[in-house]
Amino acid sequence: MKRPKEFSAAERAAVFRVIEERRDIRSYRPEPVPPRLLWKLLEAAHHAASVGFMQPWNFIVVEERALRQGLYEHFRSVNGRAARNYAGERRATYQSLKLQGLLDAPLTLVVTCDPDRGGAHVLGRATVRETDLYSTCLAIQNFWLAARAEGVGVGWMSLMEPDEVARLLGIPRPVIPVAVLTVGYAVEFPDEPMLETVGWRARLPLGEAVYRNRWGEPYAPPDPASAPVDPPPPQPPRSTLAEAAARQANLTKPPGSLGRLEDVVLKVCGIQGVVYPRLKDRVLLLLAGDHGVTAEGVSAYGREVTAKMVYQFIAGAGAVNVFARRTGLRLLVADVGVDHDFSAATGVIAAKVARGTANLCREAAMTEAQARQAVAAGYGIVSGLEGLDLLALGEMGIGNTTAATALACALLAREPEALAGPGTGLGPEGLARKVRVVRQALALHTEARADPWQALRRMGGFEIAALVGAMQAAAERRVPIVLDGFITGAAALAAVRLTPAVRDHLIAGHRSAEPGHGIMLEALGLAPLLDLGMRLGEGSGAALAVGLIEAACATMTEMRTFEEAGIEHTQSTDAKA
Repeated sequence: MKRPKEFSAAERAAVFRVIEERRDIRSYRPEPVPPRLLWKLLEAAHHAASVGFMQPWNFIVVEERALRQGLYEHFRSVNGRAARNYAGERRATYQSLKLQGLLDAPLTLVVTCDPDRGGAHVLGRATVRETDLYSTCLAIQNFWLAARAEGVGVGWMSLMEPDEVARLLGIPRPVIPVAVLTVGYAVEFPDEPMLETVGWRARLPLGEAVYRNRWGEPYAPPDPASAPVDPPPPQPPRSTLAEAAARQANLTKPPGSLGRLEDVVLKVCGIQGVVYPRLKDRVLLLLAGDHGVTAEGVSAYGREVTAKMVYQFIAGAGAVNVFARRTGLRLLVADVGVDHDFSAATGVIAAKVARGTANLCREAAMTEAQARQAVAAGYGIVSGLEGLDLLALGEMGIGNTTAATALACALLAREPEALAGPGTGLGPEGLARKVRVVRQALALHTEARADPWQALRRMGGFEIAALVGAMQAAAERRVPIVLDGFITGAAALAAVRLTPAVRDHLIAGHRSAEPGHGIMLEALGLAPLLDLGMRLGEGSGAALAVGLIEAACATMTEMRTFEEAGIEHTQSTDAKA
């Protein structure tokens, strides 16, 4: 059974907006498009539909100045000949148009079509050979729309001779150059297309382009006063969970004999809206950030350790890496606020808001803009994960147990003595100092204690706020969320207060040895799957729990029911049976 992919109202509106605001750009700013962003746009292009899944496109990123100059000179030659097609005022208007950006844009992208890709007999192309070209145009449109969404401008240099472009770039026959695109940050995105603004042509009314049944027969547009388009119905139907429970009750085992594992299975089924849960694409997202409160001596380690541990994670040498490998988790590490430059590192998702928060016991940890950016960072990372079936969460940040303690105290109206723990290994004196710091923060931010957003902003951290955004995105997508320990627990408290629907998607991976974690889980109404005395963080407890969840869910997909096994099944009501 396949889950329908739902989109929020904001996501649906964004699709229509990017289509309407796509523009053919000719004027560019000089700064380059980051390679990672360019690759992201090319991935969007590569996800285009194509006839017979032949994927006939290739993309040539032209960076060499001499080649770009050659393309420019060719454009000038063709453009000059094209101008002769017009006369008088029309020619003057044509010659005033800026139809090229080949030397202004920081890069040029040539998109080609290989008509032989897929062999001589491509499925679906038997009668219309040109569908390979149409498919390539779909890839171009994907690239263009994705670029607009990312604030990158694109221009199509259609005045070119394919043979000459092929010669300049060494493109072999029978590959066809379809488009020469200029790519870069636009000076501006005009409100209207350039050719419409200068009066070259106006957009046709849609009614002139839509017929009913046969060519030329008008299609009446809907009444503007009619009801708006309804959003898709909520998924899944309520009956799905009942169906899953019925199947589980008839598996070849005594009812309830798998204990709480049966509850876990039904929770995953309910979240995903299926009878047979899917856990193929499992991701552990580890979010990292530093904290200004470390200046108060609340940790056994200095804040520089955060960056060092991030390098451990991307090298595959952390405890969480070991557990993730054993449970088949894809580990993603994101920098949302580490006091270090990871630009030269491979394997770190760049989402930095700032190099560490402010000191929460002396001022607000984050500004309003920083807090919103951090939440959006977590939300954006999870929203961009294709086919996600399960999300486990972890964190790294020296000083973050202090931030999490202050946040949880504010949200639960508890005193710091009830929630504060040793964190990275504080002794009695260090723990007493942490309690004093948390109490000082709570006194400073008294008015925020009744407001979950202000509590998060003033006493949280970049990675904690990003965890909130990640949970919100996962809940929107009906993805189970496996929490780790104390820090993710505090983030979950904030996420549930801000977005109550998050609660139904949470699974507690384990109970941390931090004394306040059990109080958090009780407030969330969650029972932990594991209780091993762990307090490492990093997502380590969540990673171990995922293996248990996977095994539990496999009972639903791999075990037979009594009927499937051909075994007579009589439900006993005798408690001693």
